Amino acid sequence: MENTLNNQQNYHPKTLAEANQIILLLQEGLQSQQERIQTIEQQYENLQQQVINLLRGKYGKSSEKLPEGLIQLSLLNGDKSLEQANEPIEKETVTYSRKKRNGHRNIPGNLPRVRIEYKLEDLTCPCGCGNQLHKIDEVITEQLEIVPAKIYVKQHVRFKYAGCLHQNQVITAPMPNQPIDKGFAGPGLLADVLVKKYDDHLPLYRQSEILARHGIDISKQTLCDWVMRCADLLHPVVEAMKPDLLSSAKIHTDDTVIPVLEEGRGSTKEGRLWGYLGCGPPCTVYEYSPNRQQKWPEEFLKNYKGYLQADAYIGYDKIYAGGNIVEVACMAHARRKFFDIVQANNKISKSKEGVAVTALSYIGQLYKIERRIKDLLPLAKKAIRKREATPILKEYKKWLLEKSGKVLPKSPLGQAVNYTLKNWIALTRYLGNGILDIDNNAAERLMRPITVGRNNWGFAGNDRGGKAAATVYSLIETCKLNKINPYEYLVDVLTRLPNTLNRNIKLLLPYNWQPQNSR
Repeated sequence: MENTLNNQQNYHPKTLAEANQIILLLQEGLQSQQERIQTIEQQYENLQQQVINLLRGKYGKSSEKLPEGLIQLSLLNGDKSLEQANEPIEKETVTYSRKKRNGHRNIPGNLPRVRIEYKLEDLTCPCGCGNQLHKIDEVITEQLEIVPAKIYVKQHVRFKYAGCLHQNQVITAPMPNQPIDKGFAGPGLLADVLVKKYDDHLPLYRQSEILARHGIDISKQTLCDWVMRCADLLHPVVEAMKPDLLSSAKIHTDDTVIPVLEEGRGSTKEGRLWGYLGCGPPCTVYEYSPNRQQKWPEEFLKNYKGYLQADAYIGYDKIYAGGNIVEVACMAHARRKFFDIVQANNKISKSKEGVAVTALSYIGQLYKIERRIKDLLPLAKKAIRKREATPILKEYKKWLLEKSGKVLPKSPLGQAVNYTLKNWIALTRYLGNGILDIDNNAAERLMRPITVGRNNWGFAGNDRGGKAAATVYSLIETCKLNKINPYEYLVDVLTRLPNTLNRNIKLLLPYNWQPQNSR
């Protein structure tokens, strides 16, 4: 019968049974076509969402703020559960007036001042009385100035001594060990190269060009060698920070790509930099790995006991399964999935946009609480979260469960809903402990310097270069956490480290560091 239908478009059934069979075949074909259309539409929507996300990541704003009108419209047209979720939240009132600032007058008071005085040449009184003018006050107008980098040659003069006439021996005064043995770069120049590359994101070839303007010929390869050797010297300092980091009650972690040249191939592979932020002594440790296999964070955290706040990377699952490390997920990560759907509102149906905005509204109420309690002690945070955030989360989960049965599982909206439900326990774990955060933004901020740097210097030359980047980033970012000038710290530590015993390295950690001239 099916072959007959395929071969004869105008075939007419001869019996009722034959007609019923034809109808059944047509219904099956129609259902198959509808399923195929639905699959294609879903694939199209997924691809469209991916393109929008990529374009937003490359050209769009990094903030994830929705227009107020869009949220209000969702509240008017959305579920009653959202209104109930909003009820416990009190309206914040601004009770202070912000002082106006003149940005162009923001000149630090600790900078040295150079006076340039302007005096009248003729002090005769202009009224014609013949008397002399006398100074009664002065008007000072401040102007910020800068002197280009001062480059000089430091001469290490070692005096030589001879003994008495009976002893044919010359004794030369020793000099301290240097960061690079027999090298001509001083600690200040080395620190400048490190800070310019890893904090100012200035590639080494451009640093070489800047030095050339001062008449100093130092190749990019020489600068690269200095970076590698300094990183090797500084590595024990970073290793000494790890026990302090791993003693934290919680650790934030995230990772990002760092392109690395493959030896002999001319192409790059995807290395990774993993960032770990503790809550004890303010410190950040970065680790380099040649890939994103789970063994790398597993090895770093093998002796850790506490909370680990991260994204839902599957590589962490084995770490959590051990029982010593408790998973804390990132609400911002879950929020972003709904936000991306709203950003694509011209390309998807308005009903899906409305569902996504409602989800964002729930999450927005949670963040409103967090903004209000951010400076409170952990016990106070826990109490307020239990009282105010728990009812909102209860309504939010009920709403998610209702929507999960109405959305296509593989659609962007279905993935956002199911991701949130799948990670619900970890996403809401922050309720039970005031030291925990609602999201992992602290760790995501650790990745920003690397992202900006990567966009400027492009890639690491090899795995050793990736490890060097991890070492220097660890110290620079830890200095910034402790409000220490990274350049001043590195100059001092590069000077002292070659002459420091291993047992005293702890004194050189950024949060323990005291400048040599203040000791």
